[in-house]
Order: sequence, then structure tokens, then C-alpha cells
Amino acid sequence: MKKFLAMGLFGLVLSACFGIKEENYSVLSPVIIEAVSDTINAQLGVPLHYEGIRIQSELPVSLEWAYGYPLKDTAPEQGKFESRMVLPVTTITIDHTFTDIGSFVLRLKADNGESIAYHYFRLNVNAGYDEGVTILDEDDSGKSALAFVKTLTAQEREEGAQELFYFDPVGGLHNGVSLFVTNANLSYGAGSQTAFVILTADENGSIYLLDAKTMELVQTSAMRPTFGTVPKEAGGEYARQNDMGLFFISEDGRAFRYDMLLGYITEINSPYTPVERVFAGLNRTVATGASDRYSFFFNQQTLFIRNSSSAGIHALNADEGYRIVNAAVARTRNAQQLYVLMQSKADATTYRIRSAQKAFSASINNDSWGTFVNDFTADNLKMDSRSLMLGMKKSGDIYYSYDNAIYRWGLTTAPPTAPSIILPEGEMLMDIASNYMGGAASGIDGPDNGEDKLYVATYNPDRNGERKGSLYVYDITDNSLLASYEGICAKPRKVIYKYRMN
Repeated sequence: MKKFLAMGLFGLVLSACFGIKEENYSVLSPVIIEAVSDTINAQLGVPLHYEGIRIQSELPVSLEWAYGYPLKDTAPEQGKFESRMVLPVTTITIDHTFTDIGSFVLRLKADNGESIAYHYFRLNVNAGYDEGVTILDEDDSGKSALAFVKTLTAQEREEGAQELFYFDPVGGLHNGVSLFVTNANLSYGAGSQTAFVILTADENGSIYLLDAKTMELVQTSAMRPTFGTVPKEAGGEYARQNDMGLFFISEDGRAFRYDMLLGYITEINSPYTPVERVFAGLNRTVATGASDRYSFFFNQQTLFIRNSSSAGIHALNADEGYRIVNAAVARTRNAQQLYVLMQSKADATTYRIRSAQKAFSASINNDSWGTFVNDFTADNLKMDSRSLMLGMKKSGDIYYSYDNAIYRWGLTTAPPTAPSIILPEGEMLMDIASNYMGGAASGIDGPDNGEDKLYVATYNPDRNGERKGSLYVYDITDNSLLASYEGICAKPRKVIYKYRMN
């Protein structure tokens, strides 16, 4: 259509300049492509027969289908290819079997000999557990499993597709403690690898590496035989070309790195042990870039970071006379701003908020402290070292847990005394997560990326039935309850949002 309009305008210019009569000028016959949806879903290895397209043309039309991975940091709907392949298909119904998992750019080209039209689609080639909320649980006997609440497409909802699944990807999962899924898809050797990691405190301290596309087991590593301990909590990652590492802490407070390409475990030799907590601080270097998750380790006296596989440890100590309560990162563009809440050792009602510049760089040290942000007093502070911190992109605030409620903190002032979200009576808060890279329709982690949901995993020991764990979904905008999945799992240990992987 754009070509037709351009040629029509060119014809008017010719008429005006050279005196050509309009009735003697031939107008090109247009081609119009109409689609029911710009998203097409296909099942891996199952022939796709799609009938949601209509083409308008007075002349016969030849068709060409092409697909490929989208250009980095773009969504498939933007129609920018990293690479593309022309399909051996010339029909409007596609009729093709796709053998690669992921989200692709799919392009339809229609040519009637006079005009050419293009239409771009997001092609999702699904394998079952592609995108959705994943909960790791554990029952009274120590047996663990994954409960998966699938993010359904509009078409799947209309068709009444199954939303809730249960599975044990390793065939004997026990004592699960944490989950992690990388947002990287790195080349390694002759191919590429994604990583979905399950940390356990079983008799071997097993760490399971799964292919995040298919959720199939890739390899198993045993921690206890070498280090005499088991995993406790996952932090963030360092993921670059040929280097994909997950940082975590052990049950006895040591810091470790798990190589998500090769499967080996290394201890981070640190004088600042035992470590009490590790958390992933999210930050973006550009507005449209992905949110990197760097690992910050801390105890009451020291907070430190190791931001690559080779860089040394860089630490910040609590102010003299103070102890560290908790810490969080302002998730705004290129902020690299770390905030640490400290409590006076002499007066339990006196607190201080400190801010560190360049918190993600290799140069972080005690000289990186800025002046303190705020001193305040509180008789009953609604935060402790167990509080789980979750950075928000649009507001820069932090959602955090305390007791069985969720609070929202602006980082530069005293934490609030009143919660933003109060859980239903009897529910114990176990973990929180968000769709931090955006919703299923977004595809990129940009400034307005569709991050809109807060996921809360809970446990109610008085709930009837064997499954006493639940999932509550809240709207980040107004904290309203969007959905509840009650009694869907045993006791939750970790909840994450699993994204579709290319």
C-alpha cells in the first residue's frame, strides 16, 4: 500500500510538471493484507495450518513467508531480523512444521506484479512450559515439584486451554530451596544455551541445570561432596559472551558461583563471612536495555559485590556504631545507586540510610559512600534482614516483605509503617516476584515494558487438603488483587516469572 501511494503521488507530480493527463496515467493495483492477530502460536514439531489471514488484490498474488530471530533488543512485532530464512511455502495458510523453540519474526510478502505488501507477525513456537509463573515447593516429606501457571494467549483462553501444570523435571526432586532463570541466551562452542537452575538442600546439595526452552535436564552438580554444605539462596548473575554465572550463598553462609555453561561450582574466597543474605540488584545501562541482575552479599557489618567471574571482591562497611539491616537498588536508568539501611548499635530506635554511587562497578569500596541520605528514628520498624526486596522500574520504589504483608518503600525516606498489600487471613508470605521484563505481549525490556504484576506465593497450614500453598497476583499500579490460585502447591520455597527463551 505504501508503494501504491508513493507511485500515485509521483504520478501527480509528473502530470503537473509535464502536462500528462491523469486519465493516461496507469495507477498500480494495490495489495492489502489483513490479519486476525499479529501473533501466531505454533507447537514444536506439529504442522501449523493457519487461517487467520485475508488478502485483497484484483490481480493474482504470489506469496513468500520468511522467519528468523528478531534483532537484539527489539520485539518480533517490530519486524527487524537478526537473520531470516525463506520458508518453502507459497500458500496463505502457511502449512509448515517448525523445529526451533522461541519467539520469531514471521514476515508475509504479497506481490501481485504491480504492488508489494508486507505484514509482520510474532511467531511463538511453543514447547509446553514457555512462559508463566513457576513455583518451587516442598511437602512435609521433603519432596519438591514445580507448579507452573502458564501465561495463556488470547486464543488459548478462548479455547479453554489448560493453565496449571505440575512436573518434576529431574525425576526425584527433593528439598528444593531456590530457582533462577537467566535472561541471557549465550553462544557457547558450536551452539547456544539458556539456563533454568534449581538449587536444592538434598543429601548431595544438588544443583540442576535445565534448558530454559524445553525444561529438560541438562546436567546435575553435587555441592556437598566437595564443599560440605548445600545451597540456601540464589542471587543474581554475570552473563556475557561465553560466561554465564549464577551467584548464591550456602547454608553455612559462604559465597559461591555456579557456572551455568559448564556446571561447575566455585567458592568465592571472602573475608566477609558468614554471609546472611544475597540479593539481585536490577539496573539498566540504557532505557531500552535489559535489566541486569547483579549479586550483592551482606551481613550485619559488610556488603560486597563480585560483578564478574574474574573481578575481585569490592566491599562497603557499615558506618561505625551501626549494623546493616537490609539493602536495595534503585532500578532506574543508569542509576547504579545502592541504598543501605543501618541501625544504631547503641540505640535500637535510631536508623540511617546510606547511598553508594557506582554500586555495579569494579571500583566500589568504602570511598564510594555518598553522604548519608537520611537519619530517622522508629520504635517499630517494619523491615528486617529477612525482608525480600523487589525493585520497580516505572516508579523507582521497592516492594518488600515484612511479616505477612507487603510494603512499598521510596528508598530515601524511612520505610513506611502501613502496608500496601495485606494478605488474606491465615496466609503466610513465602516469596514475591514480578514480571520484571514485561508481559507476554511485550518481548523487550524497555522503558514502558508492560511490567505490571506482583506475584505472591503464600502458605496456609490450616488450609484443607494436601496442597496448602497459593499464588496471589496483584496489580502494581493500584495494588488491587487480579487473580488468586488457592491450594495449588505444597509449601512454596520460591516463585519466579519464567520468560520465553529464544
